[in-house]
Amino acid sequence: MTNHYNIEILETQTHLKVTYRDNKFRKLEHLRGKIDDAMLRQLGRIIPRLEASMESFKTHFEAKVSYTKIETEKSTYTLFLDEWTAFFEQLTGLPPKFTGADGNSLKSIITYLKKLSAGSEPEALALWKIILSKWHTIKEFHQQNTDLKYINSKLNIILHEIKQQGNTFTQGTNGSVEL
Repeated sequence: MTNHYNIEILETQTHLKVTYRDNKFRKLEHLRGKIDDAMLRQLGRIIPRLEASMESFKTHFEAKVSYTKIETEKSTYTLFLDEWTAFFEQLTGLPPKFTGADGNSLKSIITYLKKLSAGSEPEALALWKIILSKWHTIKEFHQQNTDLKYINSKLNIILHEIKQQGNTFTQGTNGSVEL
């Protein structure tokens, strides 16, 4: 997992961005502010080699250096992918093999579900959750084909089968998200 931190050297107002991957230091970027030779030689003292050491560095340099973790929201694409990955792993007990064609299929599914839900991303995600939660109720032939390329190509048929069964609203939405 990759995490990013902003580091500000308070005295000089120098801003840096540090990247960690799998708890190990990966990259240092200079964002703004002046860096002279003396500062450059001392920079290693304020940057932890391991992300796990970040809290102790925050405490040690509290009055001199500010450390802020950069939090990013998951994209719609990532939320859809996470739902499908969990669904696939629960169904098969295996992690999915994901290719570029699967990514394109997922983008197409997202576009179509957003169109069905009047452009609302949260509602499109709720529809995706309905489809995956009702997967066991569709025809057995479709149940065996959990590949995103297949789901995309048969999405109209799958949605029609689920809609024919009724009870197509998501729990917790008071029926506001429905096929």
